[in-house]
Order: sequence, then C-alpha cells, then structure tokens
Amino acid sequence: MNQTKLLLQQAALNVLVALTMVQPGLAAMLADSSGEPNLLPQVLAYEPPARGAPGDRTDAGSRDYPHNFLALIPATNLGLTAIAHPTFWLYLPTSLPDDIRFEFVLRDEQQEVVFRTVFELEKAVGIASFSLPPNSPPLETGKKYQWCFLWGNISRHGWVERVAMKPEILVQLETASLRQRVLLLAKHGLWYETLTELVALRGKLLSQLQAATLEERLLIYAENDLRYEALAELSGFEKISSLATLDADWEALLQHPFVRLHGIVSPL
Repeated sequence: MNQTKLLLQQAALNVLVALTMVQPGLAAMLADSSGEPNLLPQVLAYEPPARGAPGDRTDAGSRDYPHNFLALIPATNLGLTAIAHPTFWLYLPTSLPDDIRFEFVLRDEQQEVVFRTVFELEKAVGIASFSLPPNSPPLETGKKYQWCFLWGNISRHGWVERVAMKPEILVQLETASLRQRVLLLAKHGLWYETLTELVALRGKLLSQLQAATLEERLLIYAENDLRYEALAELSGFEKISSLATLDADWEALLQHPFVRLHGIVSPL
C-alpha cells in the first residue's frame, strides 16, 4: 500500500514538473496583471442547514471590549456534526487575564444539563478550541443540544445537532485526500468537522513544510492536491503563501454569507 501511494505521489509530481518544463509560458498564463498567480483551485463552499436556532456569538460592535471572545458558529447559530464528541471553536481578540477560567455547559432541548466542566485555554490570543472529552455523554443522533461558554460575566452559546452520515458520503471521505475531506464536510454542512479538520490540516502541513527540501515540499503538495502551491513554487512565485489554497478555504468559511465573521476574525 505504501509503495502504491509513493508511486502515485511521484506520478503527480512528475506531471507538475512536466507542465512547468514543457510549457514555460504556463506560469505567465496563470498570473494576473500584478504578476501574481491567480488562485485557480476549487475553494471551500460551506452549505449550512436550512434551519437555525437562537444563539449568541457576539457581533462586530463588541469587538473593541478589552476582554471579550467570540464563538465561531454559523449565522444560523446551528451547526451540524456527525461525531459523538465534537470540537467547539472560539476566537480571542486580545490576551485574557490568567486568573479566569472558562466554563462549558451542554444542555439538551429540554434545557437539562448533559455535561458541565471548567477548563483553561492553552492559547492566549487567536483561535482556540474545546473538545468534548471521551468520557462525557456522547451526542445522540437526531438530537439538538445547546452549548454555552462562560467566562466571567460573558457568555456565548449556540446549538449543535448530530446527524447520521450517509453511507455514500462515508465512502467518499475514506478515499479522499485530507483537503478533499474538508471540501466534502463543508458541502454537507458539517460545520464542526469542517472547521476542526481545516485547522488541523493547515497546522500539519505547515509543520511538514517547515524543514522540507524542494522535492519533499512538492511531494507534500501532490499528496494533498495542492497543485497551485506546487506550480507557484516551481515557477518562482516566492511571495505566495505556502498554503494559499487552505488560506482561501479559511477565508471562504469565515466570510460565508451564512457565517458573517469577516472583519472580526483574522486569518490563522
């Protein structure tokens, strides 16, 4: 299996190299008037559920408050998941005092407390997450839950619904590349998995690319279907982000008209 995977990676790399060598004008065709390459790959398209729920992630008017935080949830306040213990995401615009811990509360539709815990965030500024621990009650398929983050006198809450994954989607996810998985999850409205896997993929690739040789970087791009980055690097576009496609996915997710977090949350 590993040998087959390596051969497929090498074949993808050979195609990229051949395109650049045989068609020297290809990079120029991809560039716009400023000399920068256009972003050609398919960008993430999140499809939210057709229903919503009351919630509070705060708005642009409160972002100047010295100690505040945002909940990263769709504008409908309802996000779907297909797993029993999803991960929830926050954005911290400024450093928070060390002497205040967060509380997380999960309630069912009858407002009965299902799970409650107090925790400390590892990250002081930027994107932070909290995952339901494995020993907490699993979310039941077909049920909605209200979750709430409390910090001092500030609270942010939203809703999550666990849905059953269709067998054909499971098959697609099993055979997809990591980025294709993110695109599929977004297409089927699985907000929590989309955000979690996109952040994880970006962090993993940045770590792999940091000390990689050119050949290793190109293989990483080929394995993860990041042809734009490979072509940009082979063509000498040094100003382009090493993960421009994933950066575009991130922007598309947070600037979606059903999310409306643009201008509030900066890129990773």
